[in-house]
This record gives sequence, C-alpha cells and structure tokens, in this order.
Amino acid sequence: MQDDEITRRDFVSMTVGASIAAAAGATEAMAQQRIVETNVEIKTPDGTCDAAFIHPAAGAHPAVLIWPDAFGLRPSMRDMAKRLAQEGGYSVLVPNPFYRVAKSPVFDNANHTDRGRGGQRSHQHKRH
Repeated sequence: MQDDEITRRDFVSMTVGASIAAAAGATEAMAQQRIVETNVEIKTPDGTCDAAFIHPAAGAHPAVLIWPDAFGLRPSMRDMAKRLAQEGGYSVLVPNPFYRVAKSPVFDNANHTDRGRGGQRSHQHKRH
C-alpha cells in the first residue's frame, strides 16, 4: 500500500467523525433559531377557541397540530410546541380543547390536580 492510500478503517473513521461534526453543527444552529409565540383566536361555530401558535421567526415551515391531553392547553404543552419549533423547525398550533367552557389554562399543572374540584383553577369556572 502506498503512503497516500487510506485503509477502509481510516475511511470509516474519517466519515463517522465528519458526520458527527456536521450533525453537531446543524443541531447547534437549530437550537439558536429564534421562535415566535403568539396567542391566537380561532372562530368556530361553537365560539372562539384560544390557541398557542409557535413557529420559527423566519421562513415557511411544515405544520404540526398538538392536540392536548385531558388537561388541555397549559405551560407544558406550550413548552412541547416550543421545542418542536426550535429543534425541528415546525410551525405548531396548540388549541384549547375546553374553549367552550373556559380560556386556557383550565388546569395549571396536571401533576398537582385537586381531585375534589377536578383539578380546575377556581377562577376559571366561568368563560372570560
């Protein structure tokens, strides 16, 4: 083998190293991407649905709809949307499934629900 030839092992080592470096650079660039969070209202036949719309600050992006679990639109759902927007480059809409009854958050924290009141915030029983 001549001095300027590389072995398969050297080739694999170099390509794996280059791939890791490229992936780290792309991940870092995506993590630095600025996102915009907006509270939006969606007119429906049953009333106005409040929702969170979170997206990268510039450009067109694929859309994701997060349908919240039984505890509805709350800070943890917004955090999930922010992560998808920032790390994945998605435009994310998170509607409040309880919009007919109350504006979000209906439940502040799903981990600390008051089972006697259904976990609802006391001032959220009436539509605002």
